[in-house]
Amino acid sequence: MTNCAKRGCGALIGDDGYCTRCGTAARPPTRPGEPSAQPSKLQGAPAPAPAAPAQLAPAGALRAVTSELVAGSARRESLVSLPARPPADQLAPVLEDPQVPEHKRFCPNPGCRHQVGRARHGRPGRAEGFCPLCGTRFSFRPLLEPGVFVGDGQFKVEGAIAHGGLGWVYRAWDCWVPRWVVLKGLIDADDPDNRRAAIAELAALADASHPNIVTVLTVVRHPHPLTGRDVDYIVMECLSGKSLRQLVRQPPDGEPYLPVDQVCGFALEVLAALDYLHVKRGLLYCDLSADNVIHSTDGVKLIDLGAVRRIDDRDSPVWGKAGYQDPEITTHGPLVTTDLYTVARMMAVLSFPFPGFFTYEPIPGPQQVELLAAHPSFAGLLRRATNPNPRQRFSSAVDMAEQLQGVLREIRAVLEARPFPAVSTLFGPELRVVGADPDTFPTVDPDLVAAALALPDPQVDPADPHAGLLAAISAESPDETERVLAALPDSSLETRLRLARVRIELCHPETGNDLDTLARHYPDDWRVDWYRGLSSLVDGDIDAARQGFTAVLDALPGEAAPKLAVALCAARDGAADLAARHYATVWHTDRSYVSAAFGLARVRFGLGDIAGAARALEAVPDSSRCAVTARLCAVLARSRGYTAGQPLIADFFTAADQLDTLELDDQRRELAIAEVLETVLGWERTNRPWPVGATTPLPATLLGHRLDEHGVRGRLESAYRTLARLTPITVERIAFVDKANERRNRSWT
Repeated sequence: MTNCAKRGCGALIGDDGYCTRCGTAARPPTRPGEPSAQPSKLQGAPAPAPAAPAQLAPAGALRAVTSELVAGSARRESLVSLPARPPADQLAPVLEDPQVPEHKRFCPNPGCRHQVGRARHGRPGRAEGFCPLCGTRFSFRPLLEPGVFVGDGQFKVEGAIAHGGLGWVYRAWDCWVPRWVVLKGLIDADDPDNRRAAIAELAALADASHPNIVTVLTVVRHPHPLTGRDVDYIVMECLSGKSLRQLVRQPPDGEPYLPVDQVCGFALEVLAALDYLHVKRGLLYCDLSADNVIHSTDGVKLIDLGAVRRIDDRDSPVWGKAGYQDPEITTHGPLVTTDLYTVARMMAVLSFPFPGFFTYEPIPGPQQVELLAAHPSFAGLLRRATNPNPRQRFSSAVDMAEQLQGVLREIRAVLEARPFPAVSTLFGPELRVVGADPDTFPTVDPDLVAAALALPDPQVDPADPHAGLLAAISAESPDETERVLAALPDSSLETRLRLARVRIELCHPETGNDLDTLARHYPDDWRVDWYRGLSSLVDGDIDAARQGFTAVLDALPGEAAPKLAVALCAARDGAADLAARHYATVWHTDRSYVSAAFGLARVRFGLGDIAGAARALEAVPDSSRCAVTARLCAVLARSRGYTAGQPLIADFFTAADQLDTLELDDQRRELAIAEVLETVLGWERTNRPWPVGATTPLPATLLGHRLDEHGVRGRLESAYRTLARLTPITVERIAFVDKANERRNRSWT
């Protein structure tokens, strides 16, 4: 844990971000002016105007996704897996002795904020009194006693159930409409900032209507027990369930952290709520934490909107919790991106140990956290959402949710060992499968230019004024497409990107200038990096290509296309493990990327994992046009990877027997049979080694013939004579006849 930075103290900082001895809020040692705790508020200066959202991706019209669909579609596809909803009677208990912890007691005077109500000389601190520094009266007791009626007798208070950053929370019974409700008031009604924040919560909640946001029923007033002045209380639905913080502290399975797929599921629900606030209401939430998200009977709910502010608000104090809040908020003020920052920090603290969380330490990397090493795309999503530069983060909740769904698909594919495919809204399908030639697979890499140009292309923004033209010329030759686009008098971003793409294919001399111009005008558009990488790959500059594609992968951690591109570069650059990881991620998640299967098979073959290479190809779906080629290449990979004197496994013979049933032309089938039987003949000559401890018996036949040297030779001779008959080339015919004579069984009678 972290130690208190206050001079002369040095005690440990508690889980809530406060010193366990002096109550001082944790602060980053090099940033004394940053917000601290409980939630904290920045004193002395108004927040600067929010900057325009960074355009880190194509225009929003490219994504036909709404906030209602962000989480809803995922649920319909059984993508999100959350714990069972709690029973309706699982209500928060009333506190027997409700108190504000001493380390959270500060003078309510905004200009003072001196520590008050602290223990001295072994005596507990006073819950009520006067600040010794400025004389301001303070009280940390609940304002509503059990049994009190508020709201013209409608609500009977049961008692306090919790206290949040801005006030006590009470459970009450609605005497008019029989139901439990929650009342929330202020910690100290004399604090003008608290009062303003509470009023903001009233306005925001009363106007909000979203399944992931707590419902506000009404607002009531009740006299302050000390001053007699009216205090506002928000009346909200009473949620049955636990906060995400409670789920971590009291996990049902005994694990100290939530499963990563559940963390992603909760985050998707939260992002749906934030998108509603950002887009439909023009509000920033500002105070997200694991305490402010409830897993209730009615689903995942965002509560405690006391820190909400208008997106264009330049004057209100900035609230937030240490560890969750963006430490750079003092510089750029609250933005949509700072809300998304808090989502990533919440995901991190729910998923793995985070010792420096409350001191604004960056999220650790895969080297420090096993979970992040196991799920690199999850790590990439957290890294982008918390990038120190707000312009490099996700530009909207929908953008982040879209990538998070892709990451979650990868995670579920690993956890359940089955694909979780989806159609990308950012990339088209792969254009073709290269490197699937049975004559050279898997020992010869595919042509680099062909492999580069087969990668998926970014989708065209349908809102672009030239989208129709681009669709109309999609079937034209590259030369004709280049001519049409170059002659346009009023080019758009999409036409300029397509022109760059076609010039890359044509190796046009202006390609470099095109990309440089696009980079100057659209420095944050990931598609420029994509085409830079593509251009470098076509030119054979693997290092530059890998840099460009890695930049795209950093921006889009949930997409398959950049992983394919990085894997292609890594395989050519000798980084076989990296290539295998990316190919495997894509292939295990979505079986429509057949090039990933062939790429994975080539890399695994090169690493000596012959069985793994074959299994990757054998998983190609029967519906794929490459299914037959994949089955054939799987058989050939097992044969070509065999080392003389080593055992042959049962899978080899099972796969080889398929050659008689694959829909191959006669010449291709007999060539494959001959190659496989040559391997088996070598195995026969080395005393037929069989794996030690194998439970599967040695098969008796292969390809309809006895599995012994006599049977193998007989089928080999037949294959070579068939090939001699089929080939039109005299030299080849003679060679096949010679092979048949060499392999035929000898008769000694």
